[in-house]
Amino acid sequence: MKNKSYSAAINVAKSAKQVFNAVSDVTKWWSKDFEGNSEKLNDEFIINHPGKHYSKQKLIEVIPDKKIVWLVTESQLTWIENNKEEWTNTKMIFEISGNENKTVLHFTHEGLSPEKECYAMCEKGWDIVIKDWLFHFISVGTPSAKMAEAAKIRNRHFEDTTTTSKKDFHKTITVSASAEEAMKKISQVNAWWKKDFSGSAEKLDNAFTVPFGAPSFVEFVVSEFSPGKKLAWKVTDCYLPWFKDKKEWNNTEVVFQLSQNNGKTKIDFTHMGLTPEVECYDVCEKGWNGHINTLEKFINEGKGLSE
Repeated sequence: MKNKSYSAAINVAKSAKQVFNAVSDVTKWWSKDFEGNSEKLNDEFIINHPGKHYSKQKLIEVIPDKKIVWLVTESQLTWIENNKEEWTNTKMIFEISGNENKTVLHFTHEGLSPEKECYAMCEKGWDIVIKDWLFHFISVGTPSAKMAEAAKIRNRHFEDTTTTSKKDFHKTITVSASAEEAMKKISQVNAWWKKDFSGSAEKLDNAFTVPFGAPSFVEFVVSEFSPGKKLAWKVTDCYLPWFKDKKEWNNTEVVFQLSQNNGKTKIDFTHMGLTPEVECYDVCEKGWNGHINTLEKFINEGKGLSE
């Protein structure tokens, strides 16, 4: 029983075809934060609740009116502490059986078992999504009002979080490159920020130093590295002789969040802890604006710092 995957079943007074079609219409019962297609074999789609949940699904089995299987190829459950990719390589299986007027839909999230860190919350979530929202959509033909209300609460929370984070320096650029390629270019610090950079920024726990003319420097460690999605550098030490607090950057964090769409990648850059209240903010704001513009040019054109 320990390794038993989450499952749920619902009975509806609809035909198998109606149930099959409803399952395929994901935005009407799971989430409108949806991108892609979910109808045919090999279709792929993304569910993205910023700051909480990201998953990419691929349809690997489709038997009309009988069975649908989604393979989770990518995932980020940012609210759990350890393996944020717990959903990756799990499967969501919809099995349909019954007669013309009564159908049983059996749902299994294969791989989502009790020993997983996310299980307790995901179990509650799937109970709502399958037993309430999907059941309502199949039975009534319209999305559940509770689904819309949940989306409002989630979006309100995200807006509140975004508003709070705007206190930190933030800049957004869009580049003509894949997220993976953009992340590789970001890690080439000497090409867009400082030529005399030393160390490495290519892997988790790598350490590097950015000098600003002796005796000034900033030392970083790569504190988060999620390929194609997020990169974070934590300041472990610094010396900024121009300011009263010469350690003002200590324990701040430089964060790059990436999202790819239609061949382009949006990069949200935030210097967490660099707020208008700190002495260096005006100078550092101008500096980061220039450096991020150089990064944008480096990714788009391959031209970074001038020789």
